[in-house]
Amino acid sequence: MQIDKETYKIKADNRYKTKSAKTQIVIATSLRKNSHHITRLQHKDYGNSKKWNTFTIGRDGTVYQHFDEKYHSDFLGVKEGDKSSISIVLENMGALFQTEVHKHINWLNEVYDEENVVEKEWLGYEFWERFPDAQMESLITLCKEMCEKHNIPKKFIEFSHHHKEIHKFRGIVFRGNYIEDSSDMTPLLDISEMNEKLNK
Repeated sequence: MQIDKETYKIKADNRYKTKSAKTQIVIATSLRKNSHHITRLQHKDYGNSKKWNTFTIGRDGTVYQHFDEKYHSDFLGVKEGDKSSISIVLENMGALFQTEVHKHINWLNEVYDEENVVEKEWLGYEFWERFPDAQMESLITLCKEMCEKHNIPKKFIEFSHHHKEIHKFRGIVFRGNYIEDSSDMTPLLDISEMNEKLNK
């Protein structure tokens, strides 16, 4: 697949310089509009942040690689998980809130495009941003490629909530599996369907 390795390439100081074997892929959402999560990381800690994810997949399906997946960062903030995982962030605003004038905003008060709002009750939230087909197709293709390259089992874990021993799972997990009380993933990602597509 086509991967843009230059547009948002980070400095070596923004990740660790030691290589490590990978047993997991961690999926997360940006929880921000457009590519604002990248802009934030570019300026965080005066440009020296080590919280970068390995890949970002844009809403149009474009895949950006920020650093070579053999290395790692402090993306999760969990040492065991960060060293053994490849992180993929999907541009998606996640849970949305309806205003009095029927606009939908995220936790940062960024206004969202009304065409792609989906109503579904989950974890106390009612509205979510839809995942575009092109983005999901790129996610499956990238996961397949990374699984084959690093001998990671082609399997999504079947839940997105916290589990204290998630670092032992070999396969594809979610940031919420590492972080308690997280609504990072959305109910619009059909895990059963993703597993089926991943193994076609």
